[in-house]
Amino acid sequence: MLSERDYMQQPRKPSLLSATIVLIAINVVAFLVQTKVIPDSINERYLELSLPGLLRGYFWQLLTYQFMHGGWLHLLLNCWALFVFGRGVEWAVGIPRFLILYFCGGIIGGLFQMAAAFIWPLYFGGATVGASAGIIGVVAAFAMLFPNQRLVMLLLYVIPINMRSKTLLWVLLIITALGISFPHSRGLMAILGGNVAHFAHFGGILTGMAFSRFYFLRKLPPLPPLE
Repeated sequence: MLSERDYMQQPRKPSLLSATIVLIAINVVAFLVQTKVIPDSINERYLELSLPGLLRGYFWQLLTYQFMHGGWLHLLLNCWALFVFGRGVEWAVGIPRFLILYFCGGIIGGLFQMAAAFIWPLYFGGATVGASAGIIGVVAAFAMLFPNQRLVMLLLYVIPINMRSKTLLWVLLIITALGISFPHSRGLMAILGGNVAHFAHFGGILTGMAFSRFYFLRKLPPLPPLE
């Protein structure tokens, strides 16, 4: 029974000292190492996720690419999203399952992106870096677990929009579908953001949704304030 599971027995209060914060710190440190310590040639050949790398047997790239980023803005946006949504999911499922979700989202998202690179190398054949596949899996899980949670999102990073988390999930699915369907559209890519691994995002979203369906058979109690 769901009520007998350990993480349903005691309500947990999210804390700043959590797996979410540790992941954010690791991502920041990894980015500094990536940019200040390791030569670009090593990053590109061995650490970034690429189809040639996987074909050579560099399967560790499915993990290492999740701790690499294309710049400070890329890193900051990912860390912000992880901070906003990660603590709620961590509170709901506990640290072990939260970490499984995070890394599985990244790995499955990476496999989706590499499958697309194999089938459509012209549009999806480039190397992939970033934690966004795992993070968007966490966002999808949050939306499934707390569908009516009110959020304030920034349209074009400027205009505040109030929406429920289940609406955000639909928005992410639509954006991802557009990015996959029209990879050749420069205008659309300018709106959605260039160099976005949409197939990786799609794999992460499916992972988050499946994870939530598997572990939760009824509605969770309301999400407590995240301090």
